[in-house]
Amino acid sequence: MRRTVGTRTVGILGGGIAGLTLAALLAGRGHAVTVYEQDRAGGKLRREQAGGLSFDTGPSLFTFPDVWRAVLARLHEPDPLDLRPLPGALGVHHTPHGPVPLPVPPSYALFPHWQRYVRAAEPLRAHLTTLLTTPPRLNDPAFLRASAALLRATGPHASAAAWLRARHLPPALEHALATHALNAGLSPADAPALYALIPALVGADVSRPAHGMGALLDALRGFGEARGLTIREGVGVRALSDTTLTLNGGEVRRHDLIVSAVDPARLARLRGQSVRPGPRTVSGVAVYAALPAPAPLPTTSVIPPDSFRDFRAALRAGALPHTTLTLVHADGPRLAVLLTAPPTGRPLSADHPWVRGQLRRAERTLNVPGLLASALDTVTLNPAHYARGGHPGGAIYGAALPAWRGGPLHPQPYRLTPDLWQVGTGVHPGGGLPAILGGALIVDRLLGEAGW
Repeated sequence: MRRTVGTRTVGILGGGIAGLTLAALLAGRGHAVTVYEQDRAGGKLRREQAGGLSFDTGPSLFTFPDVWRAVLARLHEPDPLDLRPLPGALGVHHTPHGPVPLPVPPSYALFPHWQRYVRAAEPLRAHLTTLLTTPPRLNDPAFLRASAALLRATGPHASAAAWLRARHLPPALEHALATHALNAGLSPADAPALYALIPALVGADVSRPAHGMGALLDALRGFGEARGLTIREGVGVRALSDTTLTLNGGEVRRHDLIVSAVDPARLARLRGQSVRPGPRTVSGVAVYAALPAPAPLPTTSVIPPDSFRDFRAALRAGALPHTTLTLVHADGPRLAVLLTAPPTGRPLSADHPWVRGQLRRAERTLNVPGLLASALDTVTLNPAHYARGGHPGGAIYGAALPAWRGGPLHPQPYRLTPDLWQVGTGVHPGGGLPAILGGALIVDRLLGEAGW
């Protein structure tokens, strides 16, 4: 993009999906945008190599694609991702009460209960994209309509667990649905009621780019670079004063505008502010295994904790739960096993007794004993890895806040000062890619209204 005299400069701290999305949007309006990323661009979405295979880490599927389409529309770009439906959609949930595929097929005895559950969430369906992409302002009619729809759907129930209990669903279905509270990084008793509705709102509309989730990273980089974006990888920031950055090597850079796409706690430390300790969202252990042959497994398998009450108590105590949420994604000889862990920053390796125990539990549940032992090579990412990315204790969604402060209420302010804004999972919490991309759209709109 050709720049003119007087172009204003923007520094974005953090090159994850939120930072790259907002960078492309701002660069598209003619600003000189630089992204500072202490590691590799992509944040949690990165590529790792094992056994001669490439693995895309981080988000494993696409839901609510209208949010992505809204990003493309604002950039005036065609969709380069070639999204393909994911076989099995949200996967089979192996609850203590029996397996439950989501969505529930008509041939299952649980189907009438699933239909009743879907009807309860239906008032929100037409408004979900608005909730994910619209600034939370009481003078915005679209936001008010969407918020009213959310309140009609959730009623007086603040948490996902309370909403599900009020539905009087069979135990197997309730347990499977409660699992999706972890999209907020919280147990069902702590997550906003909205997260209990996610399986109904997603339905079978689950996809993945034809060339893997890494295609999203490639697309965002390409959009930004075509608009003159500069991405400085391996360049961390050690201090921020007003709009002046001090980089780890001592270099000093000043910008007209700073946008933080790092965890709010990390931003506070960069500004020399104290960070008050408090509850955090979950962390995780991700094991990526290169197998000698395709795994005899469906695309997605979900193994919830046996008891969400015990799971919650362990996480609150910073202890390793007896049974945890385990996600298993199989793609030919590529196998990804994702374990939910407490946000303690512990360097849990694949050989740690707790990790080994949870992996054996997954193999028993899926009837594939010894599958991981056959792997040609593995890569493990743990809470210590996520903590190095700036999330205290490796908490993937940052601070844990009361259920009533989630959803459309967006607990963190987007604008901290006239020249310092923030975006990302710690600001527009939970929900995976839809919330990350939607948060970038919100901040882009607000910056545009502020003259950027």
